Amino acid sequence: FDGKKFSEVTGPIHFEKDERLRLILINDTMMEHPIHLHGMWMELENGQGELIPRKHTLNVKPGERVSALITADAEGSWAFHCHLLYHMDAGMFRVVQVS
Repeated sequence: FDGKKFSEVTGPIHFEKDERLRLILINDTMMEHPIHLHGMWMELENGQGELIPRKHTLNVKPGERVSALITADAEGSWAFHCHLLYHMDAGMFRVVQVS
């Protein structure tokens, strides 16, 4: 994520408790990435007004840009990763800290 493997990261991503956030996921690879955030729902911004799908995993296709809203309402440390295990093992993993 953000051009760095998990082994190159110095700390978690910090979210404030009950903060409302927008995540922009950009897939600049030739593979699909199912991105999963533990502990919180991601609301896929799809241009349909109030009809926003709530998801735990967002499939981000090659060359795609996805926007998702999150309310950081679950305190603690949470895994944020690609759900393809070999991608996660290769470093597509971060820790999100909500406090």
